[in-house]
Amino acid sequence: MHSIWPFLTLLLSFESLVTAASLIQPRGGLCGNAFPHLKSEKLTVDDKWNLAETIWSFEAMQDAEFGGTPAFNPNSENESDVSLSHPFGFRNYSGSILPVTVEGSSFDQYQVTATIGYPWSTIGRIFFRRFRGDKDGWCTGTLVGKNLLLTASHCFPLDYGPRRWMRFVPGFGHGKKNAEPFGGSYVSQCRGVKNTHNVTGIDYVICMLCEPLGERMGWMGTVWWKDMQTYANRSWHSSGYPIEPLKGAAQMLIANLTLDNVDPHGEIGVELESKVYASPGWSGGPLWGYINGEPTIVGVCSGGERSCSEQPGGCFMANESDPYHDVSSGGKLMTELVQYGKSHW
Repeated sequence: MHSIWPFLTLLLSFESLVTAASLIQPRGGLCGNAFPHLKSEKLTVDDKWNLAETIWSFEAMQDAEFGGTPAFNPNSENESDVSLSHPFGFRNYSGSILPVTVEGSSFDQYQVTATIGYPWSTIGRIFFRRFRGDKDGWCTGTLVGKNLLLTASHCFPLDYGPRRWMRFVPGFGHGKKNAEPFGGSYVSQCRGVKNTHNVTGIDYVICMLCEPLGERMGWMGTVWWKDMQTYANRSWHSSGYPIEPLKGAAQMLIANLTLDNVDPHGEIGVELESKVYASPGWSGGPLWGYINGEPTIVGVCSGGERSCSEQPGGCFMANESDPYHDVSSGGKLMTELVQYGKSHW
């Protein structure tokens, strides 16, 4: 639960910068607001929240065994997309997914080169600026509704002034460097639990986009289960825009990722732990798989931590050889936030 390394990237090299036009705050503010804001309501940092707060409208979810939100494929009637029932035989994606060797990685990594096809088109890079003169940064996010973006809470430029903004570019990097095949959209507001540094099981926010990009790109579904073994008994995929190996210029995919451990975070979150695979920039990226034939998110990349961070007293005076693991955040709060966005935004 303690902060080790959230996988957002804060500094960009010159060749990794988005085009100059997207670095300028649009006239008239963001969807009528001066800057995006986080609505955390009465939830605060980490575990200092009360599940009983009626403002979150959990309804019957506390007694439910599972829950979710549906995916949407805008090309579902196109015969070329019927192949999604067997997504990682790679026979159907040979022209859009290329294997990439990442030094030190124990996982098969792939570069998604054709990000205009579903479901890759739902995943994109989030650019943000915290203050005038900031060198900017990026995270990863995923469309989960026509105007809804799911990403890590620590990617939100919290506690900064009116010069801050967030901008989402789906399918970033298709075909050429810094390509924006569908354009992008600024974020007007986000809702979730305030988190600036910690690697936790509730490190996510739902954000409202100024433009309904999902109508063209489609979106992924979400799901949670009360039974922790349901997460552990499957293999998953993770997508992101990491700094390694291509400096955030390309969408990367880890296929068939298995979980080493699943820890509940209170009653409404879950930490999905695996061996280390991510590097900065992967924050907010989806941990996902095909559920009933639909690409479905079970977690959001939060960061990496040492095993000792979960022990009483944390990692104080811990042996430096104590292993790291990566954490994706999931659980019923993630799905509840998406449902809130669908109902209110």
